[in-house]
Order: sequence, then structure tokens, then C-alpha cells
Amino acid sequence: MNALHPALSDAARKLLAATRGPGQPAAFYAVLEQVLKEHVDFLFATIFILDGGETLRVFSTEPRLYPVGERKPMAATAWGEQVLREHRAFLAGDSHAVMLAFFDHEKIASLGCGSVMSVPVVYDGRCLGSVNLNHREHFYTASHLQTAEALAPALIPVFLDAIHGMRRTIAPR
Repeated sequence: MNALHPALSDAARKLLAATRGPGQPAAFYAVLEQVLKEHVDFLFATIFILDGGETLRVFSTEPRLYPVGERKPMAATAWGEQVLREHRAFLAGDSHAVMLAFFDHEKIASLGCGSVMSVPVVYDGRCLGSVNLNHREHFYTASHLQTAEALAPALIPVFLDAIHGMRRTIAPR
């Protein structure tokens, strides 16, 4: 197993440290947003947990268009098969690939995005949900995906809290 780049190790430690403080999950999400912006970058980001046959949004940097608490039937799509059941990250590098994968591709495009990356967060052999990052067309590469995948395990405590508690979600900004 390859060791994490020192900057990613520091980012993972920062994320895990953020779970220790009060004000959860908002305190964690604030640090996560900063870490993802610095190490991967995005124009907007969302986090889904898997709830039965649907995804439930528990975090959004664009709450007006992508509100927390909204459910999407993504589990029954090719994206859901790859990310949620096969536990493999998804990368759509251009607007055509985004269009093929997401029924709300026009809304994604309205935010200036034509590149999407979804990373499953997996614990004990099951997918808890995914981190979804969106950027301009042709922005994301395999290197961005590797970075996001390296950070994903640090999100497990917050995903478990969201799944088991579902009573606490970050309020829209």
C-alpha cells in the first residue's frame, strides 16, 4: 500500500480532528469544504448518504439548487450501480458524460459545471454514501480522483453519524 502524500496525511488528520469538536456535523463540514477546496477543488459539492433505494443529501455548498434533505433516485441508475453497489468512484470529464449519468444535468450545467466526480465512502463492506464534486468541463483528472479517494475514509465517522442519527443535518447556508 502506498503511503499518503504528506499534505494528504495532514488533510486526513485535520478531517479526523474536526470530528472531535462540538457543533457537529456543521463543524466537520466546514473543515471538509476547506480541505476539498484546497486539495481537489470544486465549484459545488454535495454529500449523499444511502437511505434504502435513494440517496439523501446531507451537505451542499449550493443549498438553493441542491438543498439538504432532498432525496434523489440515483441508486437505480448506472451511476448508482458503479458508485453505491460496486464501490467504484465515478468520473465524468465532460458535459456529455455528465448528461448521460445525471437526469439533472441541465441544473449542473447552469452552475458552470461540466465535470463531475463521485467517490463512495465505504465501511465494513457497504457503501454509506458518496462525496460528489463538480467543476468546469475537463477539469477533473484521474489524479483528482485519487486524491479524493485517499481522503474518503476520513469521512466515515460523519457518514455513520448521519445514517444512524438522521436527525442532524447541516442547515442550508
